[in-house]
Amino acid sequence: MLILLIRFAFARPPGCLLLREVVLKILVTGATGHLGRQVVHRLASAGHAVFAVSRSGKPPEPPYAHPPISVATLAADVAEDGCVDLLAEALGPGGVLVHLAAWHPPATAATTLADRRRLIEVNTLGSMRAFEAAKKAKASAVIYASTFEVYGNVSENPITERTRVNPLTDYGATKLSGEDHLCSLTAEEGIRGVSLRMPAIYGPGEVTSRALPNFLRAVSCGEYPVIAGDGADTRDQLHVRDAALAIELAVKYGGSGIFNIADGEEHSILKLARTALKVAGMDGEPRRVARQKERRDYHMRIDLAARELGFQPQVRLEDGMKEQLGWLRSLGG
Repeated sequence: MLILLIRFAFARPPGCLLLREVVLKILVTGATGHLGRQVVHRLASAGHAVFAVSRSGKPPEPPYAHPPISVATLAADVAEDGCVDLLAEALGPGGVLVHLAAWHPPATAATTLADRRRLIEVNTLGSMRAFEAAKKAKASAVIYASTFEVYGNVSENPITERTRVNPLTDYGATKLSGEDHLCSLTAEEGIRGVSLRMPAIYGPGEVTSRALPNFLRAVSCGEYPVIAGDGADTRDQLHVRDAALAIELAVKYGGSGIFNIADGEEHSILKLARTALKVAGMDGEPRRVARQKERRDYHMRIDLAARELGFQPQVRLEDGMKEQLGWLRSLGG
């Protein structure tokens, strides 16, 4: 199918070049994941021709409280060399690759040898295969979902895109390698590349074990969340719809670059626990246990994304946590 790409610039603040696409062919890897479902739905709803790529090839489930939407699907596993030809053929000249497919171990701070091998196979080599497909297809752009974990243990706070990267986890290291290979693709092939460094993404559909979803799972059962130590550690948060918004804006963006994406606010672990209690209508304070890990604070500035991409978070923390709690309760847990 021939997809005509019609682009024209529209007025933005100085230094911010965005392009508006009437119709684009867009391949989304990791399409059945938490973020992938939101991205596919958002881009398809905007009128783009979206291919939802996953290992199973099944259509992604619609996001919570959204109607089903029809999209083309493709079965391809980035951990296998055969995916290159499959992705390239579906992508075609001028298409856009949104690369979300990745593997996250259960405990990023204590990965096993088997974990490391899988991280390299999926996150590093898998990204290289996806980027090779973009090169082979003569794609116009690649949008890559990266992570705040590329920064590691930094003394600078808040963190900017100029902050030194020094990942402390194997997951962060493999995601940083994806950024580096995308930069190489841009330099060598002229395919524009955008990497979005995002914190933990929350919202309906999130099943990962970490502070915010753990607190909401507790209060959904009428239990009090548990925090270690004083809970003063700060973490950025990003609602899944805002993450999908950032990806859509990156698709429209006329250039290449690396951007921090978050909700723009500092959130302490204690604040997350108290907010979980608030949205659940529960009185009292979180339960406390002894601190088990060294305190680390992370807060990313999003000024560059606001200026260049036009990114402005839409979902307030309390509203997003209330929505996620509603989803959990709809599951009966």
